Amino acid sequence: MTKSKDDFLEKNKKIELLDSTATLLFPETCSLNFKDLNTLEVTFSKERYPVLGINIQCFDNPKLNSETKIKRYLIDDEEINFRLERKGDVFCLNYEVAVENEKLVIYKLLSILKPRNFRLLRFAITWPDSKQAKKVIEPILAKLPKIIEKVKFNSQRTKYDELASLDYNLSNARLVSNDFWNVIKLLLPLKWRVNISKNDEYAQIIMDLKGNFSFLVEKFFVNTTLKSKNNEINNDKLVENLIKEITKEVNITNAKLKKSDENNFLFYFIASEIDVNDSTKVNKSKIWYRLKVLEDKIVIISFVFELISDIELENELYLEKLNQIIGAAEILV
Repeated sequence: MTKSKDDFLEKNKKIELLDSTATLLFPETCSLNFKDLNTLEVTFSKERYPVLGINIQCFDNPKLNSETKIKRYLIDDEEINFRLERKGDVFCLNYEVAVENEKLVIYKLLSILKPRNFRLLRFAITWPDSKQAKKVIEPILAKLPKIIEKVKFNSQRTKYDELASLDYNLSNARLVSNDFWNVIKLLLPLKWRVNISKNDEYAQIIMDLKGNFSFLVEKFFVNTTLKSKNNEINNDKLVENLIKEITKEVNITNAKLKKSDENNFLFYFIASEIDVNDSTKVNKSKIWYRLKVLEDKIVIISFVFELISDIELENELYLEKLNQIIGAAEILV
């Protein structure tokens, strides 16, 4: 009796990677373990060895615009014996190499989502180059082409494709100089919008077209009369005491203080607080303080970015850009 397609599917485990960007089917006897959002480990026996490592990455690259460039991107070494084929908008590369006393099999699937988005799905498995290991690996290697063949890429743009484009745009943004209150100069992406408050005390910088992501910049001055009366109080101690005072009623984690010269400091941390409208929800913000110690005062510029996205990667992309901007900012006084 011929088995139906549905019967076959029932005997497989279905895995969706990155918001259904890619869908994979594995034999039901396999053990699956997600190492992180992008990485999956698959084992085919009770011994849980060898391990098939699977990794997926979404990226945006307008320069990868020809079949020749795509092939060059996929091929690690022209000297190896590889097989490369294309089916529609998916390239498939596979090869086997010997590394010292081990062997390695690699499969790479590159899905093109026009005009400039790509999904790279990589499979890798290694095993000792021995007769005993050969008996274990051969049944697994026989299954791999069937697993690869049944991979399905989403034909629509997913959230992680959008984040890949965000990553590219942030990394390649044209920067323009912005002078705030003649106190600090920031190099900001041209498309970010700067709104200064009516009382000129703070600025809101809007980072996306929809206005969902923004951060606040505010300036402060703290008198340091105490320093002139007691020369034993150095800049480091002044800043440390000030930080303790600023954060004494704030729940903070991942705090770090950096010093670039005798009187220039950067302090940052994650602040957490219970949502005022929902006691089960915790709101988190990344806060930076740029501090400069002068003869009679400390100049403080604060930056606050609320981590509003439910997708950690989205928050991280903006944080990475802000870390660069704030770290490179020039205090003008």
